[in-house]
Amino acid sequence: MKSIRRQLTLNLLTGFGLLLVCSMTAIYFLTRLALLKEFDASLQAKAWTIISATECGRDGIHVELPDDYFEKANEDATPQYYEMWQVDGGVCARSPSLTAVDLPRRFGRTDAPAYWNLPLPGGHAGRAIGLEFSPKAEDERDRRSAPPMAVIVVATDRQSLDRTLNTLAVVLIVAGILTVCITVPLINVSLQRGHAPLDQLSRQAATITAESLASRFSVATLPEELQPITSKLNDLLSRLEQSFERERRFSADLAHELRTPLAELRSHAEVELAWPQKSDAQNYREVLDIALQMEAMVSRLLELARGENGKIALRIETVPVAELMEEVWQPLAAKAATKRLAVHFSVPRDARVQTDRTLFRSILVNLLSNSVEYTPQAGRLTIEWQADLQKLTVANTVQDLSPDDLPHLFERLWRKDKSRTGTEHCGLGLALSREYASLLNLSLSASFTSDNSLALILQPARAGAGPPRGSETLTTDAC
Repeated sequence: MKSIRRQLTLNLLTGFGLLLVCSMTAIYFLTRLALLKEFDASLQAKAWTIISATECGRDGIHVELPDDYFEKANEDATPQYYEMWQVDGGVCARSPSLTAVDLPRRFGRTDAPAYWNLPLPGGHAGRAIGLEFSPKAEDERDRRSAPPMAVIVVATDRQSLDRTLNTLAVVLIVAGILTVCITVPLINVSLQRGHAPLDQLSRQAATITAESLASRFSVATLPEELQPITSKLNDLLSRLEQSFERERRFSADLAHELRTPLAELRSHAEVELAWPQKSDAQNYREVLDIALQMEAMVSRLLELARGENGKIALRIETVPVAELMEEVWQPLAAKAATKRLAVHFSVPRDARVQTDRTLFRSILVNLLSNSVEYTPQAGRLTIEWQADLQKLTVANTVQDLSPDDLPHLFERLWRKDKSRTGTEHCGLGLALSREYASLLNLSLSASFTSDNSLALILQPARAGAGPPRGSETLTTDAC
């Protein structure tokens, strides 16, 4: 299982390790460069000491050094050697400790000597300096002519330098190991303390159940990085709480809706069993009506479930809006006339919409039948289609509906009428219409108009080009 803490520990250790290695490597090489520069400076000082004691006379180049100068130096732990050549001649001088061995003849200019590592005659590792110089003349007459050029090479044992560098390397390695050993537990402790709010959040989340959805996470006490996540979790809990509450209310409403027809069925069954000789067709018609009502409710619930699960196949085609509107309105016209409703249609006759005809028709049936059912006697009903916006508005006058009821209009089994009697509607039409609208990429909303009418608005969920605007509009007024 992937662990953020383990990944962070690994990343921190890797980054710290690389930084530590780079830092110690830089320290070692910078120190080595400084020590080597100091060592070379001492070599150069020895070379210039010998050069200052070198003179050029009529008998050639010779060095005025004490006979035991290098012998005393070689008695120390760091043996030293030198050898001098005339550029166009042979050896001018050399340290007695060289015996029959010659130093390498490499040199640079006076202002840029050559430095290199070499094995010394004694077998030890050494370092040498070589440079070309012009020795001074012994008397004034010799100074008038240009003296011959000479080359000097001075070499010395570098064991002390190597021991210092080795000691430095060991110290840096040990310090690095100790630093890593101390850093690992420090990183673990720091991560553990840093993840404490996450652990606390996890423990609190583990205690949340369907019965405790009202609880919320404390945002103010959490680190800044966790506050956005916690706020989203609180929003999620709020939505879950509302969803669970709707489901509980739906279950109660469904039980309430089914209790009345079931009680009626039971009553009819008990009557038929008690007095079978008085059975007539009317009783069976009432039983059939109850069964059809229950079947319609169950069918709509199944359609809602299919829509929510995305199991409804769509068949997109060009649908004539005015023609479909007339088809849907025809069975409702008689009831609208009985209630003396003032109905106004404003639908472009050549309006077209690309949609699924069956689902779109179901939405129209639910919207129009719902409006006819709940518009009061002698009320107004307006159906308007805006072709440029692909927008349908169904507005009707209402009596017992307030703005507070708008959020409940699309809830399943919700009706303003608490008695749930005297209507053929079961409170599923608008919920089903909204689900169908969502499948068709449409939105269905409700609002109150300026004249206190309820407007149900069906329009595209996303902005898009509608059909060409028609020039001829079907306008029908009915009372």
